[in-house]
Amino acid sequence: MSFLEKLKNKKIKIVVGITVVSSLLIGVYYLHNKKSNTINSEENYVETYTIADNEKIFINGVILPTKSKEFSMPTEGEISKLNVTNGKIVKEGDVLFTVKNESVISEIDSLKSQINELKKSNIDNDPIISAEINKLESQISTLNKKAYIDTTAPFAGKVYLNDQDGSSMITLQSSTFYMKGQTSEQDLPKLQIDDPVTVTILSTSKKVTGRVSAISDRPTSSQGDNMNNPTLSYYDIDISFEDQEDLVNGFHVQACIEITDSLCKIPSSSILKDENDKPYVFKSYDGILKKQKIEIQSQNDEFTVVKDGLDKQDIIIRYPSDKMNEGDAIPVDTLGIDTEGMQSE
Repeated sequence: MSFLEKLKNKKIKIVVGITVVSSLLIGVYYLHNKKSNTINSEENYVETYTIADNEKIFINGVILPTKSKEFSMPTEGEISKLNVTNGKIVKEGDVLFTVKNESVISEIDSLKSQINELKKSNIDNDPIISAEINKLESQISTLNKKAYIDTTAPFAGKVYLNDQDGSSMITLQSSTFYMKGQTSEQDLPKLQIDDPVTVTILSTSKKVTGRVSAISDRPTSSQGDNMNNPTLSYYDIDISFEDQEDLVNGFHVQACIEITDSLCKIPSSSILKDENDKPYVFKSYDGILKKQKIEIQSQNDEFTVVKDGLDKQDIIIRYPSDKMNEGDAIPVDTLGIDTEGMQSE
């Protein structure tokens, strides 16, 4: 190999070496800057926590008449007069139908014949015969009340005439309605009579207001059939409506009951102590830190129940640092934490 060729190869090796070293230096510089930017970026993040709103219980159910009564075909006698038609609106006390008792009428006719015979034979107004006539007439008066019996409406409502093949001849339903629903044993202890309710009519999406009017203490159904799938008992809940407009018998509805609770549940990591060992948190007021004193009801390593000082939907700093001061602006790049599963106890 000539001197020129050796010199040429040496130059090539030097260029390659410089290129490799330059690449390594650029890579180290890039990684260093990336790490620094990541650290700075993390320093701009402050994790916040939004206190959960009041718990809401949802109950599915159906709209039903507040009153309903079935009238069966008479077992004795027959209907001599039907006073109503299908769909007729009646008032309390209106006659629905009249039942004629043929056996009683036959007995009355027999007594009347006896009276006529006694009168014909009582020419001399025999007091004994007259007493017998009075006795028979009294019996007729009593039987007359059983001969034709009127059945009246026990309450105001609408009449429905049913098929003759069924056991019920007439159904009377009130024109006012309520909601019948069910709740599980998990939610039952949280409900009280007169709790306000918002009810959504599912077919129309209309919302109406009402109140819990009855809570059963007897389970009506359960779910689950073995120890690996524990059963849940369900209890009937009645809800009265404050307005009867647009309510339709049989429409399915969903009730929402908000459980009002003044307690707030927050992460224990958000609590600091002042110079007097009093607990406080940093609360966000439009992005500015506010030192908020709190009163604790109960506490463990993970969560703390606060009974005074905070409200639902307040935003607090989840992991406050010693460098934070009241009046500081919360960094723009702030992480909000979902409150799901953090309902107040």
